[in-house]
Amino acid sequence: MANKFLTPKQIASASIAALTQQTVLAGTAWRDAEADFTGKQGDTVTVRTDTVVGPARTFNRSENKPIVIDDAEEKSVDVKLDTYLYKGINLPDEQLTLQVKDFTKQVATPQAKSVAIGVESMVAGQMNALSSTITVKADGTDLHTQLIHARALLNKAGVPFDQRWFAVSSELESMLLNDPQKRLVPVDASGSPQALRDAIIGRLYGFTVLPSNYLADGSGVAYHTTAFPLVTRALEVPAGATFGQATTYGGFAMRLVRDYDPGYQQDRSVVSTLAGASTTTDDGSVKRAVRFTTAPAA
Repeated sequence: MANKFLTPKQIASASIAALTQQTVLAGTAWRDAEADFTGKQGDTVTVRTDTVVGPARTFNRSENKPIVIDDAEEKSVDVKLDTYLYKGINLPDEQLTLQVKDFTKQVATPQAKSVAIGVESMVAGQMNALSSTITVKADGTDLHTQLIHARALLNKAGVPFDQRWFAVSSELESMLLNDPQKRLVPVDASGSPQALRDAIIGRLYGFTVLPSNYLADGSGVAYHTTAFPLVTRALEVPAGATFGQATTYGGFAMRLVRDYDPGYQQDRSVVSTLAGASTTTDDGSVKRAVRFTTAPAA
């Protein structure tokens, strides 16, 4: 039987699939990805979030006037690609020969997971940087009331009802799960990436609720997907690399490069992405996200 080898594209695709499986907050962000990026670190990408056309007009034939033609306005946010995330691993000849039986599983996938943690931390950083709008009592007895208040704030701001999330720290998660009235509604998360399926604990007042260890202690954020744009770009594979692939999947972009260093008699494997995250503002203020913090215990 002939030997069967995975191609660079197959390995890269498996690795980026692992990346998407590890992201919770990043999996809810408004994602923009591109392989074979020809720009550089520090470039700014404009991400379109929605299009506004204004309210519908009423036509009155008796007025004998032509209809009014309005302009469409695209809403966008600029995201700076300011973070180059990577994980590199050296594989000495003897280790590669004797210990590595499945390169994708033992090397490339763990590298992608490491990069995923970096992407996740970037999105969490945007959330943690928000000014607190709502303070919850230390015992959490008013958490449900405050979440309804957050819903009202988003409603008044015209935020769409779909794709709303409530990301919570472990402290707020415990408050919700220990609710004696058990108001969390179970939700079918099939079709979502594995990380989201595992994280989602239910729905509440129109929000899909999920915990994150990357949020500040005692905090939470109620938000719409468009509140936190995330951009990832895969740089071109270097001409000198003998094994490499840039690819996108599920709104993430990544590059895998593997080559040989004869001076040290070892392979080198590097997984990387160029990333940037931001917070959407409307008319100069944050309207698509509401941050919760917990009051200190008395």
